[in-house]
Amino acid sequence: MKEWILNIKSLRSYDALFIGLIVSLFCTQAITAVYLMIVLGISLYKKELIPALRKQPGALWIYGFIGLQIVVSAWASNVVGLVNALGMGLVMVWLALYRDKIHPKTLILGIDLMLVLSILTGIYALFQFQAFSQAEGYSFWEFHIQNSPKRRIMATFGNANLYATMLEMWIFLAVYRFTQNKKISYRIFVVLVSLFNFGLLLLTGCRTAILPFVIVIPLFLWLAKEKGWFWVSMIVIGIGILFVCLDPTKIPRITDMSTLESRFKIWRCAWIGFCAFPLFGLGPQSYGLYYRIFDGHKAPHCHNIYIDAFASYGIVGVVLLVVYAFRFLLPEIFSMRKKDSAVFGLMVGMIGIFLIHGLLDVTMNVLATSLVFLMILNAAPLYKKIENPSESMIS
Repeated sequence: MKEWILNIKSLRSYDALFIGLIVSLFCTQAITAVYLMIVLGISLYKKELIPALRKQPGALWIYGFIGLQIVVSAWASNVVGLVNALGMGLVMVWLALYRDKIHPKTLILGIDLMLVLSILTGIYALFQFQAFSQAEGYSFWEFHIQNSPKRRIMATFGNANLYATMLEMWIFLAVYRFTQNKKISYRIFVVLVSLFNFGLLLLTGCRTAILPFVIVIPLFLWLAKEKGWFWVSMIVIGIGILFVCLDPTKIPRITDMSTLESRFKIWRCAWIGFCAFPLFGLGPQSYGLYYRIFDGHKAPHCHNIYIDAFASYGIVGVVLLVVYAFRFLLPEIFSMRKKDSAVFGLMVGMIGIFLIHGLLDVTMNVLATSLVFLMILNAAPLYKKIENPSESMIS
């Protein structure tokens, strides 16, 4: 606690703005968007935004992609896609400032703050669960998880699957912090927060969010060279798998195959949409238009990031994203392998969560999830500030 207080007192301007952004993530998406615009307006007024953008690797590719999505969405009258594309622009411009101004100590403080705030949102989610249960005639203690996403806990994130993704990332960040902070009191805090959030994850009814833990946590511990905890995780996961095999009902909605059947219908319609608009798609979340045009199963997106990427962005958009990722972002991530194996493992683990969860859902298309995901993936330039203490934003 003393360390947190000292770090908070030593915050400078952009560090404080970063902490404010972390707090805004737990509010509505509109509040986060307004906050981002305020931060960018301040940096533009201080003449610090343009220099930061000039330093951003792959700017031509990523902003070319975003510009293309804005144009395509406007042409297709895809209002949701247009809002998504503008949100992408806000996130990427903010990342330029983040990469240029934020120090690793501030990032760690932000992660710890997320863990603390996750408790508050979790308590709010429990009240939601009580209300949803009571409305359908169930007792809170029956822990009955309903099929309708509107009848499952979502906290402040507007959707049960989005909240599940946030919980997924918070638990993984807690595992990272557990390995980095050796204080017993802190580790007890992290374990309790993780167990609390995992319980909430089960209450969201999002089965897809549980699967990444089987792979991502052991992978992280191995890459972070935490061999002892790696074997502990393997034993715990093995026991968990055995427990579920003996009684599958312990995972809420695990036997409900109706949503999987609907996903096959969605994927078929998305393929038809891609074939109709192969080069550019119709902008982000094109499926919202495709199911109307081709009389498909109603859904806001394709429930698969790979299919959704091609259906929404077309071949040209996907190529721009792939070039940006492989030419600029991934080399930065792999540069951390020798500098800091734990941070490297954290980045790889986040990618693992994105790729595995994305097999059956699309949850990185809102500000909260995308900001947490991308601030971890863009952490490499922050650690250069350790090599040059004069650049530190925390004295």
